[in-house]
Amino acid sequence: MVAAMARGKRKGGRTRPQRTEQEQQAAAGEYREAVDAFQRSAFWNLRTRIANVGIVIGALALLAVVLGSADGARLSPTLLCVLGGVCGAAVYFSRPYPSMVKYLLIASVGFLVLGILGLVLVVQVLGR
Repeated sequence: MVAAMARGKRKGGRTRPQRTEQEQQAAAGEYREAVDAFQRSAFWNLRTRIANVGIVIGALALLAVVLGSADGARLSPTLLCVLGGVCGAAVYFSRPYPSMVKYLLIASVGFLVLGILGLVLVVQVLGR
């Protein structure tokens, strides 16, 4: 059996049908299109998950502002988190514009990181 496989014969004596050059190119093109579509959907899923994290953190920060627990030194980092959530929500409305989606995600993550780091600094340094 191993010797038959080494010679290129399949089990049962069947051989692979030969394809023309055009058929091979068409099959390769279909394969590339399928992989490209899969990658686009995978990247979009990753982008939406990043945006969803921003939206959740922004909603919690907005809730803290509305309830009044983010006052004084905590207000500006909390507002940065809200702004990050707004940028995350804008990702859904700018889907037809991929370059805008990229910049909105960068802005969302940047504002969230600055806001969370600001909150950590306020709590650790000022003890509030």
